[in-house]
Amino acid sequence: MYDLVIKNGNIIDGTGSPGFHADIAIKEGKIAKIARNINDAKKIIDATGLTVTPGFIDSHSHADNAMLTFPEMIEKIEQGITTSIGGQCGSTLAPIYKGITPEKAKAVAGFGKETDVYKTFGSMINIAKDIPMGANIMSFVGHSAIRKAVIGMEGRPATKDEIEKMKEYLREAMENGALGISFGLIYTPSCYSETEELIELAKVVKEYDGMVSAHIRNEGFKLIEAVEEFLTVIKAVNVKAVFSHHKSAYKANWGKVSHSLRLIEEANKEGYDVYLDVYPYPASHTSLSATVIPKEMRDMDNDALVQMLSKEENRNKIKEEYSKLYGKDLNNLQITVCSAYPEYEGLRISEIAKTRNQEHLDTALDLIADCKNNVHVCNFSMCEEDIETVMKYERAMICTDSSVAKNNKVYHPRLRATFPRVLGRYVRERKVVTLPEMIRKITSMPASVYGLSQKGLLRCGFDADICIFDSEKIIDKADFIACHKRCEGLSYVILNGEVVAENAVFNGKKMGKFIFREE
Repeated sequence: MYDLVIKNGNIIDGTGSPGFHADIAIKEGKIAKIARNINDAKKIIDATGLTVTPGFIDSHSHADNAMLTFPEMIEKIEQGITTSIGGQCGSTLAPIYKGITPEKAKAVAGFGKETDVYKTFGSMINIAKDIPMGANIMSFVGHSAIRKAVIGMEGRPATKDEIEKMKEYLREAMENGALGISFGLIYTPSCYSETEELIELAKVVKEYDGMVSAHIRNEGFKLIEAVEEFLTVIKAVNVKAVFSHHKSAYKANWGKVSHSLRLIEEANKEGYDVYLDVYPYPASHTSLSATVIPKEMRDMDNDALVQMLSKEENRNKIKEEYSKLYGKDLNNLQITVCSAYPEYEGLRISEIAKTRNQEHLDTALDLIADCKNNVHVCNFSMCEEDIETVMKYERAMICTDSSVAKNNKVYHPRLRATFPRVLGRYVRERKVVTLPEMIRKITSMPASVYGLSQKGLLRCGFDADICIFDSEKIIDKADFIACHKRCEGLSYVILNGEVVAENAVFNGKKMGKFIFREE
């Protein structure tokens, strides 16, 4: 007798092929049989009129930063994500920044001091591997984290000895199951690295048959140069790679993704193995300081940053440099986290500035100072045409570029609604790609890219990670204000053979785990 049978569904198996009607039998967490008229089961789900697919794989998340503290991964599982790829944009909790002393270290959810828990990638994973989670997760190790562990926040190139020390941290992470290394070249301190440093670290990843990903150095006025740099790293080592959340930001740069995609496609035609991911929103999400303050003026701890902003000459320089590129209007920035003024969360900076009778940039700099740099924004800087252009690319996967909500009340809706939005708005309504092709982009392709050999397809012997939804009704409901709203049309989510969500509501069963890179 099977543990569970899904009957009468339209099966879209993840290969990109059209759907077909059959039943799926599950036993001991695996797909045991796919055929018609399977009835011998402890539990039966009638999927008549519904679509049955592999569980969705989030190609780029930051859920690793919540593994120990919010392991339920509620916002992942409630949109059909059964596996997330974490550790992106160069940012991971391990290895820990060398400037955090044991005396100043915080406790981590009862597991000990962060200087012990996050000392190395391996020390973190030694705890995470035993924690039941709401969804599965794999992780890169972050370049910024490794750099901070070795050099700190110093704004300079690494010495040869420092690069060798970074390689030691990287090898330790690879030997403890990391996918590879992620670069966050737009953020401090990764932005201070030279291309040769990236190549040297990529060589270590190649030794372990791992991969690299990158938030490239620029996604606006110097997008093409940034793409060319990462392609230089990829070609120097011949390593598998992913361009993270590929986009072109700010109106003057819209359309450049057609050029950047041509460069990526040329590399693939030359025999390299390059992919990218994209999220279905015209707004990014990051810290306000990273948005408005030049990198050379923010390579410091938060107290020093506040002190720097107290000097009029520094503020004037920041305002001059920002205005020269983007103008003085910050109506495109919406606050999501603002520790000193939670009442501002959900408002545009232009709205806040009006109430404070200030220029927009003065308001932004005051908020950074008053919140001691704990202020984040959604930045509405992309266009729909570019999103669709990237989404159509054959090697484009889908991502949330988000962790989980934790205790935040306002956040980017992609955190909760990315995959229903793709299926409802971009597949059904806009017909950007077909449903079978989109299912391939969110299941078997990321499974193949990230080495998940037992996931991403509805096939006998594979893990029973499955989504069941109404393809005519599935849609996102969360937006940039009411970001907490669950999607509609997602009937069931099954993880490792167990139903973990019904009607987009997590039932509390934590069937997920940390997944190590397959050797």
